[in-house]
Amino acid sequence: MLLSVIRKLDEEDAIRYAITLILPTRLPPRPFILSLSQKECATALRACLLVYCLTRGKIVPHQGQLETSLASTSGRDSAVIVRTGYGKTLCIAIPLLLEPGTITLTVSPLKRLKMMQKIAKGEIPHLIVQPEQFRMNHGHLPRLARLLNDRGFSSKIARVAIDEAHNIYTAGTVIDGRPAFRPAWGALGELRVKLPQTTTLQALSATMPGYIYCTIHQNLGFRSDSLIISTSINRPNIIYATHVLVDGRRNLHNLDCIIPDPFHSPMRLPKIVIFHGEKIETSNVSQYLNARLPEPFQKLGICRHYHSDMSPEYLEATYSSFASSDGLVLILSATSGAGEGLDVPEVNGVINFGLPEKVPMRFQWEGRAGRSSTRDAFALTMLEPWVPEMSMTHLGQVAEDKDDPDRPLLSTGLGKKNPIKQERVGTAAVRLATCPGCKRAAYAKFMEDESDDGSSKLSRSSLVS
Repeated sequence: MLLSVIRKLDEEDAIRYAITLILPTRLPPRPFILSLSQKECATALRACLLVYCLTRGKIVPHQGQLETSLASTSGRDSAVIVRTGYGKTLCIAIPLLLEPGTITLTVSPLKRLKMMQKIAKGEIPHLIVQPEQFRMNHGHLPRLARLLNDRGFSSKIARVAIDEAHNIYTAGTVIDGRPAFRPAWGALGELRVKLPQTTTLQALSATMPGYIYCTIHQNLGFRSDSLIISTSINRPNIIYATHVLVDGRRNLHNLDCIIPDPFHSPMRLPKIVIFHGEKIETSNVSQYLNARLPEPFQKLGICRHYHSDMSPEYLEATYSSFASSDGLVLILSATSGAGEGLDVPEVNGVINFGLPEKVPMRFQWEGRAGRSSTRDAFALTMLEPWVPEMSMTHLGQVAEDKDDPDRPLLSTGLGKKNPIKQERVGTAAVRLATCPGCKRAAYAKFMEDESDDGSSKLSRSSLVS
């Protein structure tokens, strides 16, 4: 009943109720409100009231969330290029609250979206799907794909939100001559034909440098009046560091620094995610680190491996323990795919155990650290010994290519069915890992980030051998 009343408020009533119920300091900036039309102002303030009431006064949308919501409700496509912790969930949820009776499809690679489901609760139609549900899969047409052919259903779809939209490029595009490993991501542009012309598309990601954005823009057929919201992915509370592994990844002694020797109570280990490119490595590392603990602690599961081959029950239990402030799991040894959904504010650090093959992968991994703005965190990349050698030997012979900056540094792997890692790593990945000076400045340059956050804090970036 209350939500229905709020949705019907005109501008004058929306202003009065917003000022009465919400502290003025929590409302959007006055210059932003004054820049809106009368209709947009009423919509923005209704959105503030709806979210404020549904969250019992805990949350008021900020300006960026309102801008993207106004774009969606006025028929404009949008790209939301923001770091984790920005509040992408509300960018998707607010239009749902403002326009009951319509349907939102959220496309995501993740299965764990409970927070979004809680916000979009009640009678608000919100379907969270994976891209494979839109097209033929193993000879069968999924139910959702069949529903899209029903005009009675598809006509109600007002908007499509594509979370982790960088997957359109990284998972759905032929890269370096290798076929897309999830081609359904690359086919999302077909929704333009299947859905009403009034349906808006919203692409959300923390990893959308210029060349990836161009692919997404073209794939989804963004309209000329589309909105772009962009913030720095460089959190000022993260310290970046790079270290060369001794004897490569096979030498797990490189990770001894994680657990003090001797370790004893009441020592408290930091909450850390270790990212790997191979599933077998996740279990090897978790076993090794658990064995370094005193015997009474070795069976507690303080360090656990985490990848997509594990059962849903195991993944959920491990994630819940790691996310809890009093959970037993403190060190997560994870693969890229499984780790993409980690939304834990109190992660003290991320370790990339081996060079991430592409820069977007590195940004995604390191984005798991420092979600809490009140604590510093670290992002440490441990490089194989051949990375600096490759940099010295080959990097100077290759010019920077803005259209394809992360093509393989070595051409010997092109056309191979199973190229080795040295033949897969991108030029930009090697350049960023081995560049002298401040990593934060290098990140800002790669992302064309000119914000204050982009270079607001120096990083420890020298190669340590």
